[in-house]
Amino acid sequence: MSGSGNTDPRANAYLAARVDDALKMLRTEGMSPALEFMQLIGVPRTVALRVLCSPSQQRTHDRRRTPR
Repeated sequence: MSGSGNTDPRANAYLAARVDDALKMLRTEGMSPALEFMQLIGVPRTVALRVLCSPSQQRTHDRRRTPR
């Protein structure tokens, strides 16, 4: 990844957007539906649990560039 110019580890924009959806789901519907959704979209369970259970690890804004 060195020299690629991509500083955002979330290279897959589609998956990143779905994870953001899961975080919204966490706030409105709770942990179980959000975890199930993340697993359905292919996020490994350990990663999904870390994201959902660690608010300090969640992004407060999206650093991705706007589409051209």
